[in-house]
Amino acid sequence: MNQKHGFLSGEISVQVESVLREDVRLAERVKFKRKERGNTIILTTNIYLRDKSLLSEFVSYIANIVELVIEKHLALNGEIIKTNIESGTVSDRGEVWFEIVDGAMFEVYCFACSSISFVRVLHERQLYGEKNEWISLDVDEYRDSPWFEEEEA
Repeated sequence: MNQKHGFLSGEISVQVESVLREDVRLAERVKFKRKERGNTIILTTNIYLRDKSLLSEFVSYIANIVELVIEKHLALNGEIIKTNIESGTVSDRGEVWFEIVDGAMFEVYCFACSSISFVRVLHERQLYGEKNEWISLDVDEYRDSPWFEEEEA
């Protein structure tokens, strides 16, 4: 594994937690859950706001923080594909449970550390039960991807 960079997922979580540490708009402190297996790291958190009318604005705020971290991590050694989301759904085992109100997704190719990362910043609305709303921030990072292996001629 190329150790030129730290883990993008870790850089995102540190920066987001740092920026939001004292943010009075939050209903609770931001805390990431981390799963790691082999060269794969999965980070996830849900961000709850006191005032739900600020959710769409806050999605843009979080997406901008994430994008700056990605750009700094890559410098000139990678590729970013950014998609803005206007609507969608989250299905689990064939049943739709959540509505995606808006958000942003990043597909990140880091040439220096041979990693591919998928980052989602989504404003989600629960369709059943409490009908709560929040921002989910998820990072799936795959290190030493065979995608970067040079093809033999």
